[in-house]
Amino acid sequence: MINSKLWQHIVLSDDNVKLSLLPGIGGRVMNVHFRGVPLLFENPDSLEYQPDLSDLGEVPTRAKHLPFPLWGGEKTWVAPESAWPDAGPHPVLDSGPYEYQTLSEVKVRMTSRICPLSGLQVVRTVTLETREAGWLVEHELTNHFNMDQYCGIWSVMMIRRPVRITCQVPALDSHAVLMGDPLTAVSGSGEQIAIDCVSANEFKIGTHPTGCVARVVYGDEIGAVTLTAEASSILEPEKYAHGHALEVYNSAHYDYAELEWHAPAGNLSPGETSVFSVRYRIRETAE
Repeated sequence: MINSKLWQHIVLSDDNVKLSLLPGIGGRVMNVHFRGVPLLFENPDSLEYQPDLSDLGEVPTRAKHLPFPLWGGEKTWVAPESAWPDAGPHPVLDSGPYEYQTLSEVKVRMTSRICPLSGLQVVRTVTLETREAGWLVEHELTNHFNMDQYCGIWSVMMIRRPVRITCQVPALDSHAVLMGDPLTAVSGSGEQIAIDCVSANEFKIGTHPTGCVARVVYGDEIGAVTLTAEASSILEPEKYAHGHALEVYNSAHYDYAELEWHAPAGNLSPGETSVFSVRYRIRETAE
């Protein structure tokens, strides 16, 4: 079903960067354009599709083995994945409409409904940082349920391929294969790991960086740019719902990869809010 009103985009822009926000579908940053070049993935199969939250299996997709829609863009999930309802992210939080407030010419806050399955609510505040080619996403997760819940904020960004994702790690072999077979996609030297997401080979890797920065180096097909994603904090691996702070997923069905930063997880008391942010910067010369 087509509903253009649902797909109302809010645009924050300056001379270099244009952010396209989509409050109607999970409060997403649906795309980022740097000097006219799109950096994020938007699923062409589900474009302008109005979802029925009680039957998300009807949303068009080529990745039939994944039991949730692949809308695209950057969004907030809730960890751990083992607690997801019906093996997919909470529908109200991932695919439902968010209310939004325009706080300034460069700042928008988007607020989800309270999830009826978990009692959780997400608030996403997006700020275009005009002094630099970049933006900030602030995630808030509030427990409106009447008991503690073990959970953590999970920031997921779907990136157009081809890309190389790098970060600093304790040792080159300090990563885990969570899905598929990365074959020769993982390389590096010293204490830097590089994950090449180029071809249609599905895999997922988890690792725990020694710092808060991951870099996305775009290939020439997209433009010689590097996107830096800096998380607001990083603690010991045991503080995380999946045992690590960073995950990288490569799709076999669409031309995208995912950069996924986790916040530390813990027991969120009734009425308590956890916060986490990721700051993004773009520069033209790839490393």
